[in-house]
Amino acid sequence: MIANFLPRKLQPNQKMKVKFQKIRLTGLKSHYKILMQELHRKGIVEIEKTREFVKKSEEEVHEHFGVFDLSRIDFAIKFLEARASSGSKLDAILSGGKIIISEADAKSKLEKFSNSAEKVIRECEISEESIVRAQNEILKIGDSKSRLQVFRSMREPLKSTFDTEKTRTVIGSVVSVKFKEFCEKLASESNLIDFEIFNSAGSKTFFRCTALQSVFEKIEPILQKFQFEAADFSDFSEFFGSTVEEILEKLEIRKSERVAEIKKIEIQLKKSAEKNLDDLRILSDYNHWRKKKNDIQQSIFRSKNLFAFQGWMPTDDIEPMKKWIQNAFVGEVMIEKIEPEPEEKPPILLKNRVGIRSFEPIVEMYGLPNNREFDPSIFVAPFFVVFFGLCLSDVGYGAILSLVATFFLIFGKFSRSAKDAILLLLVCGISAIAGGILLGGYFGITVEQAPDFLLNEAGGFRGQLFDPMKGTGPIFFLGLTLALGVLQLLAGVVVDFFQRISNRDIVGAICDPAAWFFFLVMLVLFGISDLVGLDRAKFGNLALIGAGILVITQSRDQKNWLLKPIFGVLGLYNITGYFSDLLSYSRIMALGLATGVVGFAMNLTAGVLSGMMPHPILGLAIGGIVILFGHTLNFALSLLGAFIHSGRLQFIEFFGKFYEGGGRKFQPFARKMQYLHLKNNN
Repeated sequence: MIANFLPRKLQPNQKMKVKFQKIRLTGLKSHYKILMQELHRKGIVEIEKTREFVKKSEEEVHEHFGVFDLSRIDFAIKFLEARASSGSKLDAILSGGKIIISEADAKSKLEKFSNSAEKVIRECEISEESIVRAQNEILKIGDSKSRLQVFRSMREPLKSTFDTEKTRTVIGSVVSVKFKEFCEKLASESNLIDFEIFNSAGSKTFFRCTALQSVFEKIEPILQKFQFEAADFSDFSEFFGSTVEEILEKLEIRKSERVAEIKKIEIQLKKSAEKNLDDLRILSDYNHWRKKKNDIQQSIFRSKNLFAFQGWMPTDDIEPMKKWIQNAFVGEVMIEKIEPEPEEKPPILLKNRVGIRSFEPIVEMYGLPNNREFDPSIFVAPFFVVFFGLCLSDVGYGAILSLVATFFLIFGKFSRSAKDAILLLLVCGISAIAGGILLGGYFGITVEQAPDFLLNEAGGFRGQLFDPMKGTGPIFFLGLTLALGVLQLLAGVVVDFFQRISNRDIVGAICDPAAWFFFLVMLVLFGISDLVGLDRAKFGNLALIGAGILVITQSRDQKNWLLKPIFGVLGLYNITGYFSDLLSYSRIMALGLATGVVGFAMNLTAGVLSGMMPHPILGLAIGGIVILFGHTLNFALSLLGAFIHSGRLQFIEFFGKFYEGGGRKFQPFARKMQYLHLKNNN
């Protein structure tokens, strides 16, 4: 078979994609707990919810995964995390927010903490209630003070009413723009009115008006006419008998007490965070695991004496698991291979070596390969790295990215997946350094501004292949990106060919990708023949032969012989898709140029603004701020653009040639660690 002659890495069921087998596990119920603990720890089985098993199960599922409400534990963690010391936060960054601990130590800490966990959680809940209550009271005090502040000059103590047997008093405000007219109206009615102005705040003037009961009958219509608003002191009944000044002092004292109360609680919470936060995190993970084990019972057959379930397991793990089961249960638990239903598809799990593994998340962003496709991670890796380096194309930015990634790789304590992601940043940073050297990108500085150690004898940057901003540089850069595009598109066609061969679609492999590959290669050689000194006519004829082959092969599914030539010619229209895909690679040049141009613009702006300052020191400070802000912004945008567009070229142009995706991700019955990273567990 042709498939036997494929390169080792392109063989069907190759190691880049794990091969799965459907299995059934049955055994005595007395062994259920130990077996599930081991499966949960190993995380190698995806348990399938089998309707028949669930229907025939003789036991109900009960919630017995733990004595604590998971939401309460998670609340306490988030509540204390906000009070954790800065040192703890730095440690959390270097550990990816995980607690690095052995499983034995984690269990020991859990046992010691379990008895006091409810008390700690309850203290967090009470503390939150106390803080919220105190904060609300502080807001209320602030509102009360602002309402009383305008009456601060009032000498008379507050009371429920200021009326006497013969007089009536009102305290309130009218609109300031009408206040003069208001006073004149009052004066025209009577000169037996006692009037005291307290304050003018905003658009209102606040005052007290006292008059005889008989006189007040004449005043009341005037108050209504000028929309008088009476002050309401009913909320201050507890302070009646005190002046406004005294009340304000008492409110300030009360506010200070609430602030001190919050501060005291925060100090206690900070101590609690240092003492209990890690224990709460351990408790959270273990209780989530218990809930997972409880919930999985919904998919398992359980009777008085037996249990059974089905699922998927990596083929390579079946034999070791069989040996463990035999040693642990001596034939009272059995694992067997079973044939899946015709419509069932096994899950997908990617498995690559270090380096290539870092590109698996990029593939997963698009979608996992289906069961008939290769894992494209190994094909994506070189193109993504090269494209990223040319897009970012700055030695300084690449060095920053590489140094940050190296720091976290050396000092950080992360899970394997996190390390893979950081390694991807390191590789991309190195690629950006290489791209910057080739294009002469150093924080946007020009040759005239560069220090001598960066320059060669000819007056250019050391290692610079071409200047993308001068002479024929832009054309050369465009040609380079298009050449890379041709290379990747042809690589996609080649992968499609081997993928079809591995699926035993020999005719399809020859008639489609092989025919297109021949035609496209001949077309490219025809286009560049004058540049490289090839026989243009020869490759033109070969391209025509390739087009003829496509006319014949692209209509092979058409049963009507009269329509075959028409559909064959129409099949050639797909060449426009290749040309449009090829043009998309010009975005690499656009982003590569943009990084240097924006960096240069920031440097120029900093220089101009610095020269405009009246003092050299001020100019230096302003220039430094502009450079720091400008390059930070340029670095962030260029980094984002390099990642997005390098990924887009994989997803749209490259994957469009051979990849559909749509695989179902392997979801093992495993311990998902939100807070823990158990030593010796990847």
